[in-house]
Amino acid sequence: MQAMDQALGESRSKNERLQAELQRVQAELDQYEEAGDRVNEQVVQMFSQAQLVVEEMVQDVSRDARERIGQAREHERRIVAEAMDTAGQQVRSYAQTAQVQMQTIVNSFATEVEHLGDTTTPPPPVEPTPGSFFDDTDSHTRFRNGRGPGTPG
Repeated sequence: MQAMDQALGESRSKNERLQAELQRVQAELDQYEEAGDRVNEQVVQMFSQAQLVVEEMVQDVSRDARERIGQAREHERRIVAEAMDTAGQQVRSYAQTAQVQMQTIVNSFATEVEHLGDTTTPPPPVEPTPGSFFDDTDSHTRFRNGRGPGTPG
């Protein structure tokens, strides 16, 4: 019996050591779990902060893009306005030049009409001969100054 008491005592003592070891390991495990929970909370907080930073950056980029688009549209408006102004000036200049040229032509025509009105003998009418309409027409052609080929001077 004594051997059994001794074996029982050894078993209890071994059991107590194992109990103590189990409690120590369980305490370490609890610490690791608490540390893991803290790490998980920190990771979640970091992701939340990162998301806020990204959202702010997207807002900044969007605002910058809207400003640049507005500036580009304003620049486009100025370019179109300048082009329209330049085109208008060119049209006015062309119209003025055409008007001056037209006035010169009208004045020249009026001078010719006056000159023709002052002439007492009109030039004889030219009658083309049949079949020779395109032949030798230069000999009958009169120019605005009243002269033609073959007339002196």
